[in-house]
Amino acid sequence: MRKIIQLIILIFFYTNLAKGQFNIPESPKKIYPIQDYTGVLSKKQIEKLNQKLISYSKITSTEILISIIQDLHGEDPNFLAAQWGEKWKIGKSHKNNGIVILLSINDRKISIQNGYGIEPYITDFLTTKIIEKAKPILKNNLYYLAIDSCIQEVFQTLQNQYHHKKQKKKVLPMWNFFIYMSVFFVMLFLLSRKKIIDSSLLNNLLITDFLFRNKNFNNHEDEDSFDGFGGGGNFGGGGGSGNW
Repeated sequence: MRKIIQLIILIFFYTNLAKGQFNIPESPKKIYPIQDYTGVLSKKQIEKLNQKLISYSKITSTEILISIIQDLHGEDPNFLAAQWGEKWKIGKSHKNNGIVILLSINDRKISIQNGYGIEPYITDFLTTKIIEKAKPILKNNLYYLAIDSCIQEVFQTLQNQYHHKKQKKKVLPMWNFFIYMSVFFVMLFLLSRKKIIDSSLLNNLLITDFLFRNKNFNNHEDEDSFDGFGGGGNFGGGGGSGNW
């Protein structure tokens, strides 16, 4: 009878142990900053945060991944966040400048873990300050505002770190400029000869087109230029966690 009871206890223990494990998902082909597995963020909120974090990564090369899960299943949030960053290789190669912010909704826990390249700039003390500032917001279930608060604090802390070299602004090619100027003077000559020219046609073919092309040439940014996070990893550079 005792052996049967022991067997039942062992089966119960190992069954619960298996249930307690949290399996980090396989990384998608294109890793976006916001990974919400709970639905606590709206589509619009996800888009705003993604845009902000993608723009930041393009400027600084620092990658910040936000993972929102329902339950830790008994896992340590710091260990899980670090393992997530390691598995998905968050950060740039040779820079290891990745950050993972993990939120567990049911456990009401948050963890921020850094790659080794971030360690000199975001210490454990500063991580704790970032978390403490977000706690009152999280207590009110304002997850979007809490996440935004965390990333703004990270931006401020990492100010002037890992910035890409500024690229020279593209200018309109010289030959293109001469073509437009030639057309302009031809139009003026025709006008001086009192030829009838539709002003709207002049505007569309010359001035508006020139300005439009010039503006797009200088400022257009391909929305599909984001290749996704990944390539780094090497987590274990400090961090912290807290309950809200």
